[in-house]
This record gives sequence, C-alpha cells and structure tokens, in this order.
Amino acid sequence: MTGHANDMTGALSAEALASLPGLLAANAHLRVACVEVEGRRLWIKRYDVERMPFGKVLHALVSPLLPVFLRSSARAGGQSGLERERRKMDRFRAASFPVADILFADKAALVLSDAGESAQKRLGELRSMDAAAHDDLLVKLAQALGEAHRAGLCHGRPHSRDVFLRDDRIGFLDFEEEPEAVMPLPMAQARDLWLLFLQISSRAALPGTQMRAFAAWRAVAPATVVPALAQLVGFFHRWMAPLRLLPENLLGKDALYAVRATSFLKSALDAAAAPASSLQATGRERPRGQS
Repeated sequence: MTGHANDMTGALSAEALASLPGLLAANAHLRVACVEVEGRRLWIKRYDVERMPFGKVLHALVSPLLPVFLRSSARAGGQSGLERERRKMDRFRAASFPVADILFADKAALVLSDAGESAQKRLGELRSMDAAAHDDLLVKLAQALGEAHRAGLCHGRPHSRDVFLRDDRIGFLDFEEEPEAVMPLPMAQARDLWLLFLQISSRAALPGTQMRAFAAWRAVAPATVVPALAQLVGFFHRWMAPLRLLPENLLGKDALYAVRATSFLKSALDAAAAPASSLQATGRERPRGQS
C-alpha cells in the first residue's frame, strides 16, 4: 500500500503531496514526528522503528495462559501494524466517528492530518478553570465510547490522549491495539471501559461524576457487554484486595488508578444488580407487558 491515500489529499497541493515521501525519509528514525506543510500540521507515524519492550514480549508469551481479558493483542509491526491501524480507522470512519485523515502511506508509515485538540489537553485546561465542564467532558468521553461499542467497535486503548475533540463531537486516535482479535468482542469492549475508567476515576473533580459517566456509557452500550464487564471487574476486585488495605500514598500511580476504577465499577455493577435480585427474592417482579 504505497502512494497517496484516500481521505483528503485534495487539501494539499500537488507540490506538497510530492514532498511527503521526502519527509518520511527525513524522519525515518522517529516513531512519531510532527511536521508543517503549507501551514498545516501533519503527523508522521512509523511502525518499523520501535522494538517491543521486554514486558510486552513476556506478556505475549504468557498470554495464552491468562484469563481472556488479560491476553495481549497479536504482535504487529511494520506493514502489519500499519494495516491494523488503517483497518480500525476505516471501521470507525465508516461508523461516522471522526478520525484523522490519511494523506500518504508507504509500507511502514502513515502521514496523518492533525485531528485537533486532544481530550487530555482540554481536560488539563478545564481542571483549574471549570470543574463542572471538566467533568462533563469525562462523561462525554464515556458516552462516546458506549456509542462506539454500540456500533460494534472496540478502540483497544481509550486513553484521553487517544481521543480528540472536533466541534462538539468526540473522535478517536491511535488504533494500535486489537483485543477484539484475541477475545470475544463484548469482553474487549468491557476492557475498553475499564481502561477508560482508569482515567475517569483518577480525574473526576466532583462527586457523582463517575456514576454519571457509567450511566452515560450504559445508556448506549450493548447489554451484552455488562456480563463481560462484571467478570473482568470481579477478577480485578479480588486480585486487588491486598492493595485496597494499603494507604493510597503507598500505592504507585497506576495501582491507585486501577484500585479506584475497579472499586467504583464493582460498586456500580452491584448496585445495578441489587434491585433485580431483590424483586426476584420477594416474588414481586412484574410480568412482562404489565404496567
């Protein structure tokens, strides 16, 4: 897949398009590079310059022995990594989600348009200026992820830096993970939500924001994801029991985020299941169709 791509090459002149191969060659040693062409910021992303960290290599080796939701995405470097990202971008675009535009591609690199302001940057700006708007954006991220799940999609790593804002819409970036290829889609989507809540639970400034975000996701996400989420959260909740006994100041940042997110999701799922369980136990569940 070499040559001009299909999205918005018309926005660049023929001279600018002709310069893109040279820009790729000049930045061949960088995994990600930002360049300016005709006053526009573009991004070069390479898939053949970074070795897989040892931790990821080890994770891939033991992955078949792990619970399904802990399995790693298949290793994809070079052209296979590029094809994975382009394939997932195409799926999100076809479902009407904003994504970056591909201006040029060779065997192991993409030239992408600048998608816009990242959610991470906007959250950083709002944190000290407007706590309510800050938390409203967290809720909007959860809703957008639920909408992606409803469309049969999975991001794989929905960090706030991998989400961008375009007008009043949420778009997605950096499709480097493909958990849906190694586990059932509902479980991959449950993993998506847990990863997003690592951000939401650590960033929420106001009481009730986590529940608002969970409700926004659940209002639009497929019901089939909830049992998978309960399985995933239940596993982590049990595994993290010793960590919950420690003072928060003794936990590392990642461990603290995981404990907070898992504890909240466990409580939210238990609270949602309690009314149904209570009705069944007392025999007061209404027959279908009865008002």
